[in-house]
Amino acid sequence: MRLLFIIFSAILFTGCASVPYEDLNLDTTSNFNLPTNGKVGIYVYQWKTGVLGAGSDVNFEIKGYPELSLNTGEYGYFEIPPGDYEYKLSGGLFSQFIPVKLEANKNYFFRAFILNFADNSVLIRDQAEIDETKANILIDRYEFHSVD
Repeated sequence: MRLLFIIFSAILFTGCASVPYEDLNLDTTSNFNLPTNGKVGIYVYQWKTGVLGAGSDVNFEIKGYPELSLNTGEYGYFEIPPGDYEYKLSGGLFSQFIPVKLEANKNYFFRAFILNFADNSVLIRDQAEIDETKANILIDRYEFHSVD
């Protein structure tokens, strides 16, 4: 039974991940900040994890751009031209990068976190989490990374 559950879960998650991001039609700008016309807005955040997450910063990177260091409950923002890029999926001894296509006049949300003592980040593909993140940024629940 456990094996069947694991196989079913793997198929479910693989199927969800195979839908191209642009086909998800996520709303990343309504009631929120718009990127500069012709640019892509990149929001990276780390969930508030309290004392456990405060011991170490998480580094987020899009190849060709400086790393962004975040601590628990912080977010960062920058803009880049639209195009095909690679972002760091996981760090450590052997960093792994994953391709992503970024379209103009849209925001993209990435969640950064530490897993197994390595920096990790994921592109958010869930509208509910995007909406929650937008709200948390607007009400200052997440602090801009350069404030402290």
